[in-house]
Amino acid sequence: IKTVAGKDLTNDVYARDPKTDTFWFIGKVARVSDISLEKAIARQWSMIEEHSARLRPSELYPTWGSLQLWVAPGDSEMDVAYCKPEIQFIQMFRDVDDATAVRNVEVGFAGELYENDEEGFRTIRTADGMAIKPEIGAQGDQRQPSEAELDEMMEMLNSQVVSNEDQ
Repeated sequence: IKTVAGKDLTNDVYARDPKTDTFWFIGKVARVSDISLEKAIARQWSMIEEHSARLRPSELYPTWGSLQLWVAPGDSEMDVAYCKPEIQFIQMFRDVDDATAVRNVEVGFAGELYENDEEGFRTIRTADGMAIKPEIGAQGDQRQPSEAELDEMMEMLNSQVVSNEDQ
């Protein structure tokens, strides 16, 4: 679907334990143009939630069944890592009218996989999906990334290079 439709019909998916402000990147969802994002997530909710719980067993498995799923624009991981203020996550819901009518061939989910002891990408957000930390930028009036943030961004870039080579 992504190859044909591009990133306009794909979204990054994050899972969250409702008791924390940590959002874990867990994969990407795609859909055909006739299907809303809300229906695409609701149709695949069980699979996405299970993947989330198994991907992050310490953080998310204990709340499997009550996890929150949030979405960001497709391929926006770097903007999220830089805390770009225009990137707001949108909460999705398990029950959406007519989601069961969506056919499997109209939607897809590509779950995040960890290689070589990766820690996984996560971000801290407010309850309405906005970045908590100020934007990271090159200008002197913006804060510079910490060593940990730089390491996380490099890990993300390296994983994107590997996933692009696999396509």
